Formats: sequence, C-alpha cells, structure tokens
Amino acid sequence: MKTWQLWREDKAAVARQLEEGRELDGHNSAFGDNDLIVGFLMVEGFWSVLTETKADLLKKDNGYPPRMLNGLCALRELAGVERIAQSGKVLGDEALLRLVGFQAEQIEAARANGRLCVDPETLSNHLSRSSEASVQRSWQAHVQLLKSKRWYRGGVYAVDGTDITIPYGQKENYEGSEHRGEAVGYKLVVVLNIDEGHERVVGWALGGLARSEKAMLKEILTGLREQFGRLGDWMNVLVMDRGYWGAEFLGALKREEGIDYVTRSRDENIDVVRDAEGLARCEGTIWHEEPEQHSRLGSIMVRMAGFSGLALYDEKGKDHGPCQVVIAEEYDLKARRLPDRPRFHYVTSLPVDPADTKTVQQIRSYYRQRWSIENQGFWVLTKRWNLDALAGRGLNAIRARLNFVLQLYNAENCCAWKHPGSFQKELPRLKRPPKGERLGKPSIMVYTPDGRVGSFQADEYRELITAAVTREVTTTVEKATREATQAATKKNLKDAISKGLQEGKKIEDILREL
Repeated sequence: MKTWQLWREDKAAVARQLEEGRELDGHNSAFGDNDLIVGFLMVEGFWSVLTETKADLLKKDNGYPPRMLNGLCALRELAGVERIAQSGKVLGDEALLRLVGFQAEQIEAARANGRLCVDPETLSNHLSRSSEASVQRSWQAHVQLLKSKRWYRGGVYAVDGTDITIPYGQKENYEGSEHRGEAVGYKLVVVLNIDEGHERVVGWALGGLARSEKAMLKEILTGLREQFGRLGDWMNVLVMDRGYWGAEFLGALKREEGIDYVTRSRDENIDVVRDAEGLARCEGTIWHEEPEQHSRLGSIMVRMAGFSGLALYDEKGKDHGPCQVVIAEEYDLKARRLPDRPRFHYVTSLPVDPADTKTVQQIRSYYRQRWSIENQGFWVLTKRWNLDALAGRGLNAIRARLNFVLQLYNAENCCAWKHPGSFQKELPRLKRPPKGERLGKPSIMVYTPDGRVGSFQADEYRELITAAVTREVTTTVEKATREATQAATKKNLKDAISKGLQEGKKIEDILREL
C-alpha cells in the first residue's frame, strides 16, 4: 500500500523554521518575469477562460483534469518555450505545477523518481483533443470578456494574413496543410483592433496555405456577426490591403453590415482607378501636401488628391458604389519622386471632401495604420509568442495552440495598458491578490519535515537565510565569549589561591579576600 505524504501550505511557519536555521528541503523555481501577467490573468478572468477550454474529443477521462493541462499550456506559452518538446523546464517547475493545481505530494514523488509529472507528449496529445467547435467557444468567451470590460478601443480594425510554413524536410503528414508553390503549410488571417497601444485580436481563422484570405475573412465576420450582432454597431472602419479586393464584397460591407472600408485598389486597370486618374488630370483638381515621418523612408512629403462619388463596378459591370478615391504620391524634401514607390490609389466608403486636406489625409492615415498589424501584431506574435511554431501534426493541436497564443497576446497587451509600471510597482495595484502562489520572481520551494510547504522569492529566502546565519554566528560568538570568560576567571582564581598559600595565608583568609 502506498504511503502518502501531505504538505500543508504554511509560508509563515516555514519562514520561522528558516530563520531558526532548521535543516529543510528546498528546490528552485526558475520562472519569474510573468508574475504580474499571471496575477492579471486570474484577477480579470482570462485564466478561467483559458483553463476551461473543453477537451471534448477526450474519449476516457482517466488522467489529469483538462483544466490542469490547459494551465500548463498557458504557462508554457508565457514562459516563451517555443516547442512542446522543449517544455521540460516548465513541466518540471514546482511553483508552476502548484499554480495549475498539482499537489505537493505529486510533485515531490515525481521529483524523487527523476521524472516529470506530465511529459511533453501528454501535453501535445491534450491539445489534439480540443475540437474546432471547442476552440471557437473558448475564443468567443475571451472576446466576450474583453467587450464586457470595454477593452476594445475605438472602432478601427485591420485584417491581414500570415503564412505558417512547415520546415524543410518535415512536409509530410501535416493535417490540413496545403501547397502554394514550393511552400507547404497554413495561412492565419487575423482581424485586429489597431488603436495605437491597444492592439487586440477580435477574430481569426486558420486554413491551408492556398486558401483565399478573403474567404477566410468572410468566415471571421460571419462568426462575429452571429456572436455580437450587426458589425457596424461596434466596428466603424475595416482597413484591408489589395488582397481582399472585390467590388461586391466591399459594397456589401457598407450596405449590409454598416462598416466603412479603406483599401488599396487591386490594380491600375479597374474602372474606379481609371475614373480617378481621369479626374486627376483636370485643371480644377486640388492637390494637398502633407509631411510624413517613416521608419524606413525618413522624412518625406506626400502629395494627395481626393475624389468623391465614383462608381464601384465589379467584373460584370454591376455598380456597388458609390465610393471615394484618394491618390497619393511620395516625394523627398527636395520635391523629387521617391524611386521604386508606386502611385497609391486608396478606395473607401468614408466621406471625402476634395477641398478638405484633413478628410483626404485621413484616408491615407487609416491605411498606414494597417501596418501596425504587421509591424506590431504579427511581429510580436512571431518573436514573443512563436506564432509559427507548430504544436504537432494534427490540425486540432495546431488550432488549439493558436487559441492559447492569441488569447495571451490580447491579455498581455491589456496588462501592459492597465499596469504600465514595473512589476514591483504594479503588482499591489491588482484589484485583489489571485488565489495561491503565482509565478513570481525566481522562487524557492521549501518543504519541512513536519509537513509544511512554502514558496519564497529569492530576496525573501536570502533574508531568512541571512537571519538564520546571523543568529547562528551570534550564538556561537556568545558561547565562545562565555567559555573564554569562564576559563580566564578559573585561571585567575587558581593563581590567586596559589600565591596566597605561598605567602603562608590560610585558605579561609584567601577565599574571604577573593
């Protein structure tokens, strides 16, 4: 019969024993940069949404609860571990295991046997047990939470796609992957709120690499409409690149959904561009010049003209307009056209007054904001969150991991917005402390022989150990001083008695003098 050892969480009692210099068992926990974000996730409800993602394809519930494995998946992403096979440093960390619900006895038993409580294969298998419907429900709950807190700012959104390709030499047996030229893999399309400093993903879709981004965008918008109603009630402007072009699609966005659009023309040969170019050659055309600052181009001057009320025709000649067009050309500060830079044609349903510099410039400004989804959104998702790392060969596992990554991306952005200061400054400002120990700075898990356990940050542990050492040194010095004093006194007594006897004094007289 197995003998169970239980530890009771009692940090104060463990601290007292450390100060007293007791011999205890301690183990390092190496992850500490994310204490604030973990506390934020728990306090604001994001953690519950993540951990309650259903493993609805699980046939037999005979292992660890899905919420515990979901918690490990979230911590794995927060710790910046790129691939599940490299998750040992998370799966073996005692503070993190306790955070997701593992008992101290389970952790200690695994450590004593030199194994992990959960091996990486178990984590990969767990992700594959979440269906597409389960992931969708989890994402909807996440977006609903954000909207209930009103943490989507402004009404300007952008859409863009990115490729997630399979590394060379590993191109076989990836479920749902597609070829596009020599590349093999998947396409991810994301709709992102692009208010500066408040970037939030509101919808996403995953498909094969050859899939149409416009078709995937339609799926996202359909899902958002089903969840939140008419899109135009909360989404004011949708900014797109030319890959989403389509007169019928653009007209329906404005007419049916009430969303204004800003996009670039598919090419220079479509009717609306030809009409705008013809008007641009008229003597009465008003051109506006505005300076701009670019990270790559530096300081430039932009020359723009706006045209209102143009017809937007599809390939069959059907009118889906009206629309407005803004033409823009880029110059250096010496009025020379920038080489290798095109003449831009922006098409929009927003009102444009050709004589008003502000309304003309606003259309180009909206389109330039779209770069935040590439320069900030996908860059951060790739570099910080390893967006292009595949969780396995199954589509369910890949989709489930993206759900964790995109939810954590949103939550981290919200945390940085609500708590912009340092960890030490912002942690006390959380609404309430999350239950139990959090991720913390590098911490020490300490176990006592009488069945108590506590988690200490490195500075706390150092102070307690320093106090214990100081107490031991003080006790040792006091003992040595006391022994030295006793030895000196004894010697003085012996010398005094010996001297008195030599002088012929009686012992009673010597003792009386002493």
